Amino acid sequence: MSAKSVRRLVRYGVDVALFILLLFLMSYPVTRGLMRHGVCGALFLALLLVHQIVNGGWYRSLFRGRWNRSRILLFVSDTVLMAASLMLAASSLAMAGEVFSFAPFPMASWGRSLHNAASAWTFVLAAFHLGLHGRAVWKWLEKALGRFCYPVLLAAFLAGAFCFWESGLLDSMLFLEGFGTQAAGPAAFLMQYLGEVIFLCLPAQILTKSLSRNKPTGD
Repeated sequence: MSAKSVRRLVRYGVDVALFILLLFLMSYPVTRGLMRHGVCGALFLALLLVHQIVNGGWYRSLFRGRWNRSRILLFVSDTVLMAASLMLAASSLAMAGEVFSFAPFPMASWGRSLHNAASAWTFVLAAFHLGLHGRAVWKWLEKALGRFCYPVLLAAFLAGAFCFWESGLLDSMLFLEGFGTQAAGPAAFLMQYLGEVIFLCLPAQILTKSLSRNKPTGD
């Protein structure tokens, strides 16, 4: 196996692990287990750092090539996602004293509300980020579903929108009461949040396809 193939395998493995961990961390209101949540959160942040390292080429490419609308959209969304991730890391450190006895500082009073908001923003932006990179999946769906592709995707989008509204993520993003109506158990939670991922991925993919098809002259 070539070095390039190994790097690609590592990159995909890290991305899949981050996605699974994020879903588990978001399921805390259902699964509970503060220690498991803390350990998986620390692992998530560590893998997030690895993700930045293995995708270091993105940083090196910022000052090369032309900046068309698709590239600007990707840059802005990635930058906001990075800011949300840093906010998530800061709020996790502020709450570490509640989980780990060896933490050098006790839990801050503002930690929980910031952590809820940062978690919601990170999840939403990560799903949008996934949608921006989902061109291959979109092509596969168009081929697999044929003429039923758009009706099926519309139904999935509407179901995901309902899941998003019911979850209370929007309230958390706005620093309100936190997560709202939660699924009854882990399986129901997984279906609810996968629906939200679809709801957030589809607009991202439609937007990037639209920008790619309508490039102005000189882009």
